[in-house]
Amino acid sequence: MNRRGLRSWQRNRIDRRRLLQAAGATGLALGAVGGLSRPTAAQEITLTFLRHEDPPANKLEKDLIQQFEQANAGIKINYVNVPDTDLFTKFSAMSVAGTPPDIVNFGSTDVPAVWQRGQLAPVDLSAVGASSMEELEGRYIANALSGYVFDGQLYALPHELSDYVMWVNSDMLDKAGVEAPRTWEEMSTIGQKLMIRNGDQVTQEAIALPLNFPGAQILVFDAMVRQAGGQLFSEDGHEALLTSDPVMKAVTTLAGFVQTDKITDPALNGTTAGSDRDLFQNGVAAMMLTGGSWYRGTLVDSKVGESAIPMPYPRFEGGPDIAGDLYGYGITVSAQSAHPAEAWKFIAFLSDHGTDYFENEGLFLGDKATTESSAVADFPNWSTFQDELAKGQYPPLQYQFNEISDIVGRTVDAIVRSGEDAKASLEAAQSQVTPLLNT
Repeated sequence: MNRRGLRSWQRNRIDRRRLLQAAGATGLALGAVGGLSRPTAAQEITLTFLRHEDPPANKLEKDLIQQFEQANAGIKINYVNVPDTDLFTKFSAMSVAGTPPDIVNFGSTDVPAVWQRGQLAPVDLSAVGASSMEELEGRYIANALSGYVFDGQLYALPHELSDYVMWVNSDMLDKAGVEAPRTWEEMSTIGQKLMIRNGDQVTQEAIALPLNFPGAQILVFDAMVRQAGGQLFSEDGHEALLTSDPVMKAVTTLAGFVQTDKITDPALNGTTAGSDRDLFQNGVAAMMLTGGSWYRGTLVDSKVGESAIPMPYPRFEGGPDIAGDLYGYGITVSAQSAHPAEAWKFIAFLSDHGTDYFENEGLFLGDKATTESSAVADFPNWSTFQDELAKGQYPPLQYQFNEISDIVGRTVDAIVRSGEDAKASLEAAQSQVTPLLNT
């Protein structure tokens, strides 16, 4: 499974609420006893930066840290790298020990939970060199910051921004004499021409769906619901809308691909999360829905190779022009940091090197400076990614998003894979998520 797929269902099993409660209680205790006092000017400042492992980005950041320290005498960066799946555990352990990290690179869907616990400091506009929120927003593409705004304040800057596009195997489409579908309705008809069977055995399927992968499934599903004119939850996150007409339209469309159109075969997925990507890159599926610009690197040495082309997500006929959901990582400052201004200054320094991140491994920080640089000229099909990113939105800002996505994703799987009654299944899911909604 690729590291930039949203956290998989195995990661959803981590009890984030317990970890956050422990870290939050410790942070309050530290504040009460005054244990995080600001050092005098003569003391050296050390900022601890907790970040998930990503070898190319880690190497670049070590170089950038050295540059920052040379330009800012008296500030040192303690760079702590852990596996992505261990980041929350490490964050909690450091907080409980009384040494919370100053800077943390959280997954975008985890930020609402950390903010809700009061563990994040708002962005210091002056420290990041912005005179206003409007000026800061102007540095980024549309909606890039919206997933980190709570009660009118910004609490993170994008440290990676992506969304899913539809990847197609151009050789398979050419051989079948079809073009990539522009709508979900066209997917049903075009898909028929891409299916190849050997007796009862499917040897090539039109589209691989993210079955057994709730974290990805909810991103696909949420985008389709928005394209159908609805949403999964109310804007404030207090109400679930899982039985609404747009939700029914989205889930019955996905179920139709399996149950009626038979343009995808769930048996090929097995029980492994992320198998839809494997099926595409191994030349079994002609299309796939859960890859962003980062997926290009995975495909270079695959069976698909240069035949893999990113295309816009299909839309519903007559529906709004909405692309795949935005997601990624947000870089934050702890509310318990004794040096928030210095921490934001360091974050601003990293953010100013968006082009370096992009050229290093195709990692996009969401900044306009990179989109306007020569770096994107050499990136295949970048215009597709850029156009789709501009039309995307973050998934619902739910404090317990990971638990909710697990329920919704598994419900969609059951309806799509087994043909379970959509209305009854969604009603049951609504009952399960209601206690988890924002309050």
